[in-house]
Amino acid sequence: MDDVMTDGVGRFIELYQQEFNEDLSALRTPGNTLQNTVPPDRLEKVLQFPHQKGFFKDLPIKEGCREVIQQLQERYEIYVATAAMEFELCFTDKFDWLKQHLPFIPWTHIVFCGDKSIIGTEYLIDDAERNLKTFTGTPLVFTAPHNAHLQEYTRFNNWQDVADYFLK
Repeated sequence: MDDVMTDGVGRFIELYQQEFNEDLSALRTPGNTLQNTVPPDRLEKVLQFPHQKGFFKDLPIKEGCREVIQQLQERYEIYVATAAMEFELCFTDKFDWLKQHLPFIPWTHIVFCGDKSIIGTEYLIDDAERNLKTFTGTPLVFTAPHNAHLQEYTRFNNWQDVADYFLK
């Protein structure tokens, strides 16, 4: 979900502004990560943001996400797999987000997991290298600033790219 369907980077920028009264929009620059953008004395606090209740609650949906997933569902069996075990307070927020934004995805097709290598599907669209490199099907990278260095995967820059790949 995060940084594929939602704007997780934007939430970090928003909370950083609230916490430190400073702009962190440089986090959107390709190649930037929290580790190379946030000052070292603030990094530990910023890394705790997703552990706070409500971090995932109302993340904005990426442009085209809902429409493309609806179209994909007409041809494919769609599952949403989200790494949720690391952030114990996120389950309800993520589930509620999915019910609000993608109500056509049945609860039986939502997978909360820690390690996405357990997912036995043909394709995985993800932003995180750790998930892509352990996936046994076809891994597909969804562009986010933190994965600009990845060259070995088919890359989707937006949901229109996903539609072009699967629906043409």
